[in-house]
Amino acid sequence: MTGPSRPALRVTQIGNASQGRGGVSSVVRTMNTWAGDDLEMREWPSYWHGDRRRTLAAFARTTLKVLFSPVQPTDVWHFHLTQQGSFLREGLLVGIARLRGVCCTVLVHGSTFVSFARGNRRLAGRVLRWPAVVFVLTEPAAEVLRSLGVTPVRAANSVPIAEEPVGDGRSGFVFAGEVGQRKGADVLLDAWEAAKVDGHRLVLFGDLAPRFQLPEPLPDGVVFEGPVTPDEVLARLRTAVALVLPSRAEAMPMIILESMSLGTPVIATDVGQIAEVVADTGLIVPPADAEALGSALRRMADSPELALRLGREAWDRVKDRHSNEVVRRTFVEHWQMCVDTAHPGDSSVPDPPGST
Repeated sequence: MTGPSRPALRVTQIGNASQGRGGVSSVVRTMNTWAGDDLEMREWPSYWHGDRRRTLAAFARTTLKVLFSPVQPTDVWHFHLTQQGSFLREGLLVGIARLRGVCCTVLVHGSTFVSFARGNRRLAGRVLRWPAVVFVLTEPAAEVLRSLGVTPVRAANSVPIAEEPVGDGRSGFVFAGEVGQRKGADVLLDAWEAAKVDGHRLVLFGDLAPRFQLPEPLPDGVVFEGPVTPDEVLARLRTAVALVLPSRAEAMPMIILESMSLGTPVIATDVGQIAEVVADTGLIVPPADAEALGSALRRMADSPELALRLGREAWDRVKDRHSNEVVRRTFVEHWQMCVDTAHPGDSSVPDPPGST
């Protein structure tokens, strides 16, 4: 005889709008798909990437909700924090949640979070000691949290997995993200021009970074598409030879997981968690090394068999480690522990669940 079933958790995501651009928005979109009999998902956006006016309006609306919305015993408020202004904006909302006694958790993102936290220990420590659980994506982030007296929970980002990746007939290379120095767009253009990858195009998707200018004319075969919808990026990535992301700084960019989930191999730099996630299913080069990047482009372009094999291995790897089913289980476990020990309406804050 089985006992009564638990009531569904109601998880509210607070942070980047799912309809916005960028990796954090992609994480929010993916988590929204986790809804099921045991989990109700909703979001209160507090930030729109690259849109100050929409951010101010969204933050005002969400602040009112955080202040005055009724709290149910099964509520979890799950915050997405990055660095800099996020620790003031979403950090304020975490503090309000603490005062209201709501079960709240945080997922730390951000390519420069580690350096930000080290340079702003007092602010980062104060904000990150408020939630019941702090999820991190990388070991360097976990180390910083431990130094601040916070016990982190290592987690992964998840992606929906394509039922069967495209095999033959792939062509072209894709870059997706802010087109600028941090993502290594300058290095990529130099590498592409030197590598002379005949018969393929390099498509750049994303906003131009402030003060970054593309050369005129662009190297042969390079097409700048600018900002497009996430679905447009994924549609092109699905049939590409490879994703190219030669970043100088990252944590764990979602576009890499999305590429692997489509069976499209990755050419990327050894920064953040990228090498750990990609492993031997892609080609990893040093950051800011145009010669090494050009060699990797040529190698992938000249060997369709290599690209196909690596893409299939990438698909297998991400399915085993980053599928929605696998990652969802980790978050739901800790959200349930938080609810089981929290007392909504009381100003006390429970200790975070024990974790390594």
